[in-house]
Amino acid sequence: MNDQASVLRDMASRKNFRHSKMRVIAVTSGKGGVGKTSFTINLALALAEYGQRIVILDGDLGLANVDIAFGLTARYTIEHLLSGEKTIEQILLTGPRGIQIIPGGSGVQRLANLERNRLTNVIANLGRLETIADLLIIDTGAGLGHTVTNFLQAADDIIMVTTPEPTALTDGYGLLKSLKQEAGEVPIHVVINRVQSKADALDTFNRLETAVHKFLDGSLNFIGWVYDDPLVGRSVMKQEPLGISFPESSAYQCIQWIAGKVTGIYLRPPRQAGGVRGFLSKLLRSF
Repeated sequence: MNDQASVLRDMASRKNFRHSKMRVIAVTSGKGGVGKTSFTINLALALAEYGQRIVILDGDLGLANVDIAFGLTARYTIEHLLSGEKTIEQILLTGPRGIQIIPGGSGVQRLANLERNRLTNVIANLGRLETIADLLIIDTGAGLGHTVTNFLQAADDIIMVTTPEPTALTDGYGLLKSLKQEAGEVPIHVVINRVQSKADALDTFNRLETAVHKFLDGSLNFIGWVYDDPLVGRSVMKQEPLGISFPESSAYQCIQWIAGKVTGIYLRPPRQAGGVRGFLSKLLRSF
């Protein structure tokens, strides 16, 4: 695990190693309460350790709380960008390790259903993210809402977070079934959260993969697991990400390992990234 991480970190930290187009990764889950936002935030921190420049878009309509998890307070959101009141630079929040956050709120739904006359300004603003970020990570809402589905099918890659709980697996399968119909070409990577052991993680993934292969004629990419760790709850109470408050915890070490795999996907992508313009083009399906 550590050998792979050190090699990838060395590759990613080379100053001349930059892609011309930002990659968009959407993190999702079949149901709420599986640790999706916590995973997203700590994945961003771990990726920053690999030399990646990260922007997080808080895309959870119901529980937009990425800024709170970083101990920050959003004065402006993407709603102010869409209305033309503010620029992308004015709404960005800066978190630890240089991570930039786009507060979402109700503006996320408008972004996914943007009026044509707003396109020019939004494309110009979001296009400037290409100069400051290598990866845009979208923390989507849980479930199968229209806005969530639009974001997922527009992304370059999808990471689905689930747990060994039967309800989480059932809802995760439902999400995968929907994605098979709506976003068939987007690679789906699975993370099993809150596991007691490696065997627990592998058994959970195998059950999910068997159902997907048998009933959906599809495949999944297993990129790792995160141990059930009481330090996660303590970091939430401190309003400080696990990677900042307890970087030596077993859960964060798992996320660092997963970040190495994500960095590998980024450095050697199975398909070319579309950048901001490609992401918006797929999201809006109009230009």
